[in-house]
Amino acid sequence: MSQTKDRETPLWFVLLSVTAVQGIATFSSLTLAATAPVVAADIGVPVEFIGFQIALIYAGASLISAASGFLLRRWGPGRVGQISLVMCGGGAIMMAVPSVPVIAFGSLFMGLGYGMTNPAGAELLMRITPAHRRNIVYSIKQTGIPIGGILAGAIAPVAAENFGWQTAPLIGAASCLVLAFALQPWRNGWDKGRDPGARLDSSTFVAMTLIWKLPALRWMGIAGFNYAFIQLAISTFTVTILVTEAQFSLIAAGAVLAAVQAAGVVGRLVWGWFADRWGIGSELLLAMGVINVVGAAAMIWIGPDWPVWVIYAFFVAFAASAYGWTGIFMTSTVNLAPPTYAGTVVGGIGVPVYAGVIFGTAALSIFADAMGSVSNAFAIVAVLAAIGTLALMKARRISR
Repeated sequence: MSQTKDRETPLWFVLLSVTAVQGIATFSSLTLAATAPVVAADIGVPVEFIGFQIALIYAGASLISAASGFLLRRWGPGRVGQISLVMCGGGAIMMAVPSVPVIAFGSLFMGLGYGMTNPAGAELLMRITPAHRRNIVYSIKQTGIPIGGILAGAIAPVAAENFGWQTAPLIGAASCLVLAFALQPWRNGWDKGRDPGARLDSSTFVAMTLIWKLPALRWMGIAGFNYAFIQLAISTFTVTILVTEAQFSLIAAGAVLAAVQAAGVVGRLVWGWFADRWGIGSELLLAMGVINVVGAAAMIWIGPDWPVWVIYAFFVAFAASAYGWTGIFMTSTVNLAPPTYAGTVVGGIGVPVYAGVIFGTAALSIFADAMGSVSNAFAIVAVLAAIGTLALMKARRISR
């Protein structure tokens, strides 16, 4: 797409569009996690194993991220964004079928769509965002994830209580398809520079090649693996922990999940603003790592004796850190990318980031069963939070 055409589309509109794509895709992916106790009872699986459903989504996302360079070159970021929404919608429809194999396949299919949202959005924004505003712009874009979580926490439990749990993923599917069609008028302009003749070849997986060749990006990938583990542990298991261990009702637990996601929105905006205002993005990422270690360790002790206001305060404070990293992290990654490879590098770094989610949700499900509860398994989260912080320190040292 030409630089001239990019500038004709206002930054605010592009930012609104890519944030909406991120938000709706996230909402559709979390509808089952937000109603996990009801879904598990209906299909006959332990509630802790909702982690495997999330892991399948991110397995698909990780696979597609490795080929992000080819996808963006062949179809352009506008069309890739639309394709991602259609695939997320199709996956959500399959997830509404009360069958473990169909839900599993639908989750994997949704992941293939979900993994294309970040590279497409990053490519569009990189073209028109001044360097000194990238932290806040990318942080705003990444608020789409907690906004989607807010929608899941607010809508899915209520829909499940009143109309059955299948209603929630179907609402997500309809939202994805409507937004995909709504973006069509801008598709040709956004994708003007695409190469329709691009074919699968040795350059298809250039995203992973770049991550491997640049040492700072290798360490960023390790840090991203661990930070993503922490974020999805909270979004996936908040409802389960509160229902099974703090004796909350499903709707009350969904309200806390909505508060968690709201804190993620505010956290991303505040952290991003401070990072641009003072030029301290890497220092803030390290500070968030320390907060994550403390928060994950405290999660072990949650129980029915905790006052409601303490539970809200704890989850909100933890989420502001555990969710706040992505915009600054993405900016740091883009700043290390070779010219014109912003979307490709974001896709490449997405592979270890999504792998953190895959390993995290599946591992926590296993450890929860072995350790007696999901909250006890957060001891593992605390250890990985510490490893991620150390990896980020190494990347910062190399990049300097």
